[in-house]
Amino acid sequence: MSNSKLIQKDTYTEQSYEMDNFSPKTNDSKYSYTSGRVMKRVYNKYNKSNKPKVFGYYTDWSQYDKRAAEDKTGKIPAAQRGRGIDLTLLDPTAYDKIIIGFMGIVGDQGENKSKIEQAAAWTGKKTNEMTILDPWGDCQAAFNNGFQGWQPMGFGPGATYNDGTNMDTFYQEQVQGVFGGLRDLQKKALQQGHELALSFSIGGWTMSHAFHELAKKKDGIQTFANSIVDFIKRFPMFSELDIDWEYPNGSGNGNPHGPEDGENYVTLISILRSTLDKHSMNQVKISIACSANPDLLKYSNVKGLLAAGLHGINVMTYDFFGTPWAKSLANHTNLYKTEHSEFSLQEAVEYLLEEGVDPENINVGYAGYSRSAKGAEISSFSPLHGTYDGNGTTVGTFESGCVEWYDVINNYLDLENQSGRNGYRVYTDQKACADYLYNPELKVFHSIDTPRTVREKARYVIENGLGGLFTWTIEQDNGVLVNAAREGMGCPIVKQVIDMAPFYFEGENVASNPDSETDYPDIDEDEETTTEDEAETEDDSDVGTHYEAWDATINYVGGSKVSHKGSNYLAKWWVGAGTEPGLPSTTGAASGDAKPWTKI
Repeated sequence: MSNSKLIQKDTYTEQSYEMDNFSPKTNDSKYSYTSGRVMKRVYNKYNKSNKPKVFGYYTDWSQYDKRAAEDKTGKIPAAQRGRGIDLTLLDPTAYDKIIIGFMGIVGDQGENKSKIEQAAAWTGKKTNEMTILDPWGDCQAAFNNGFQGWQPMGFGPGATYNDGTNMDTFYQEQVQGVFGGLRDLQKKALQQGHELALSFSIGGWTMSHAFHELAKKKDGIQTFANSIVDFIKRFPMFSELDIDWEYPNGSGNGNPHGPEDGENYVTLISILRSTLDKHSMNQVKISIACSANPDLLKYSNVKGLLAAGLHGINVMTYDFFGTPWAKSLANHTNLYKTEHSEFSLQEAVEYLLEEGVDPENINVGYAGYSRSAKGAEISSFSPLHGTYDGNGTTVGTFESGCVEWYDVINNYLDLENQSGRNGYRVYTDQKACADYLYNPELKVFHSIDTPRTVREKARYVIENGLGGLFTWTIEQDNGVLVNAAREGMGCPIVKQVIDMAPFYFEGENVASNPDSETDYPDIDEDEETTTEDEAETEDDSDVGTHYEAWDATINYVGGSKVSHKGSNYLAKWWVGAGTEPGLPSTTGAASGDAKPWTKI
């Protein structure tokens, strides 16, 4: 780890592991509580001119971790541990837009009812108005936001949160916290010649209960819209807003819904658009986050929303699998559909295009976290198929069955050596264009996006003329995923911090026949292997090279023949771009192994 360019030791995380007796080698059900401090930031700089946008969501709660902020020890109760993400370590030019989440709607009766009621009292908001939920974290916190200490904060008459002042200080230039940190990040981006857009998201999985009733009544919508105008007047750094209703005519997290939601959604967007325009906020764009399931997405009335003034559609092309609700083992953020997949990015985009949606309005997502399973039995590696045990909790970082990217590369995936860690192996579902980790002894499965799959999604965006690529969430990534997004879009590199080429590898343990079920490949650790240097240099002068030279940017179909470093190679099946022939990890016998190239 000391020589790694991607991860580093975090003492407080290690102390928590020790206190909890947590080991990634043996654990299938505990949470790791790994802090984001384990990641080294490696943001490359790219020329993004005339390319689709790359953006993402950022959560205001990711800043917290009492281990570092207060107690200076990892041996504290789990409830007091957090991610400890430092906003100041985010490169100002890495993303084109940051969407901060989440805002609530006063009157929401869902899971966060009491939290929203408390926030409404603090901020002096009334029913149907938008409210922030965490005045301290959003407006006052110094730690992890780039500030030196406490400062007074108040919301003025009618509000109960007046910490050190009775004045209304809820304004862009007077706050600290995440809002202040984003303000300063945007200024730094501009100083570096980069335009960083800021947006805020309303609703989300735990706060979509209010939308069904809100959208029924125009006076309620108007109250909602007016509160948004007031917020943007106070914080003009925000040039966009994002409505995350999960879901129109879908229960989501137990929310009320009905078939009228689609029409009412159009009314909501229409009133919101006209209200913004009346207040000279024509430049403020409206986006939505929506399901990637066409059977659910159809109720959002997307074409009607676009006609009413919607600008962007952020299709949540992740969470296709999860424990305990998924019927069987599956990829959670796969690009393509297979005979075993229930959902895919491809199907969501094709549905919207068939509906006549302009591709430039469509944005698709990649995940900065896993969806995991224990008791996993894999009957087919590619296409992925298998079963799992959904009982009890499953290994995760802070929640069951969800390992965040920095935790993935710290404990389960070694990108620099193109392998798994702690008994895990890297697999690729070639048909779905999806990667996953599996520990055959522990029977634990992690479906993830990797630099390779993110790059392929970015290429898909380019090939289909889509508007952009986004992530949930920005703070989970140390830079390798957003770098991959830029490179997949063909952005020329301006300043390199990390060489991304070695990270675009496929799993070594892919079935040699992707159409069939397979046994786990045997790995003999004592077997003599050719070193990488030997593989790259042998037979340099003797072998003819009359085939087309291998190109790292091309996907090769089975049967393709290439020349590379003095030797010729045959692609045994579909081989992803960047999978270099001639390496021990990629080149093997003509049949009977899991390596995609064979020497000819």
